[in-house]
Amino acid sequence: MTSTPLASARERRAPAFGARRGPERRPPWPALTALAGLPVLLTVAHLFFGANQPAASAWLTALLGAALLVGLMTPLRRSLDDLDALAAPALLFGLVIAVAAWSLTPWGPGGAHPVWGWAGVTPGSLTIDRGATRLEIAKLLGLACAFGLGALQGVRRDRAQATVELIVWIGGAYAVIALVSFLSGTQVAQGGRLSGGFLSANSGGTVFGILTVLGLTLFLRAWSRTEGRGRTARLTAAAAPVACLALTAVCLMLTASRMALVATLFASGALLVWTLVSRKRNRSAIGAAAGLLLAVAALLMVGGNDLLWSRLAEGQSGLGDRSHLFSVHWGAFTASPLFGWGLGSFDAVNLQLMTAETAPDLWHIRATHNVYLQWLEEAGLAGAVPMFLLIGMIVASAVMRSGTGRGQTLLIGLTCANVVVLIHGLTDFGLQVPSIAAFWSFLLGLQFGFGRGGGR
Repeated sequence: MTSTPLASARERRAPAFGARRGPERRPPWPALTALAGLPVLLTVAHLFFGANQPAASAWLTALLGAALLVGLMTPLRRSLDDLDALAAPALLFGLVIAVAAWSLTPWGPGGAHPVWGWAGVTPGSLTIDRGATRLEIAKLLGLACAFGLGALQGVRRDRAQATVELIVWIGGAYAVIALVSFLSGTQVAQGGRLSGGFLSANSGGTVFGILTVLGLTLFLRAWSRTEGRGRTARLTAAAAPVACLALTAVCLMLTASRMALVATLFASGALLVWTLVSRKRNRSAIGAAAGLLLAVAALLMVGGNDLLWSRLAEGQSGLGDRSHLFSVHWGAFTASPLFGWGLGSFDAVNLQLMTAETAPDLWHIRATHNVYLQWLEEAGLAGAVPMFLLIGMIVASAVMRSGTGRGQTLLIGLTCANVVVLIHGLTDFGLQVPSIAAFWSFLLGLQFGFGRGGGR
């Protein structure tokens, strides 16, 4: 076929495969506003104690469901065709919900829990607190809505990239609010530690750790994309990520959360090493990011948070208290290993475990300070194993796809942000806070759907 002059012109304008492309298309401002909707909602929930009260968590769950419905009424619904890989995670999640619903019945090994017979209530159930279990089921459905909306926003690469940027920018604004509240003495939580609106500073540490890793990711991306454009262009492109990174890192240090700091350092190190291995030509970006982290560490060592240093020095005694707590609740899990005691039953179980010996460690807690142990205790192996497999499948899917397509750095950063949650969950209850659980669910959805529909 003979090429026409018009065809030849198109061929001359078309970039060769693998050639450097021009600036990526960005969603218009109305679309950006819509993409910021759920991150803004979750940030507001962080500031209001993480919606960690039954009524507040119910409202947050309803709003998450409404957000997904609104998303499905917009052009986002067209992305459903690209989420064909969602079947396996949906099956595992359905199994978790089915097990939780089953625990509301008396049908299981040994029948209903004896506590119902002691109370003279028939028929009983496998769970010892049916009201709490129903609420937890509703909250899980809300988390599924957050995951689904994240997946829909992540399918198109341009939307996914814009969403990550918005999360970091909103996180920077959230850090400013948290700092002002802390320095002015108006935050509710006491004890000299920044809490970010939560009742526990450790919960704030989880969120600021995630935001710090994502801020570092944006810095790496901005620095590498402006390679060869001159120092002014590089500094201009990196200014916003650096500002947000500095704000969230300072907030993280002021929470004085030992394990959140350790988890964030591990996640940041994994991000730098992974990026170095996968993108060797951008070593200048890795060096700049490492230098930035060292500068923050130096600032901490020279004139940092005395409370953090004192808490690090007391780490051994804290581990002793947690180990005793874990051993007591591990005994509760082994007493009912298959179906557990029912989702949301921690308070009731904790009261039953309280004796003169264990009371000093148990009377003031509302969680096991280990999300894995708490899931085993409440849901048993039947409910916890599919949940662990579900999270593992989502993270593994992101890891396997991180080496393909554009936006690689952002997907690596999202995957490394999981490290903050997974490590800190060993010694704290951040995922028991509704707004944090919803935030992580949204990020999991974002990385699961990231770029599956291309960059159109």
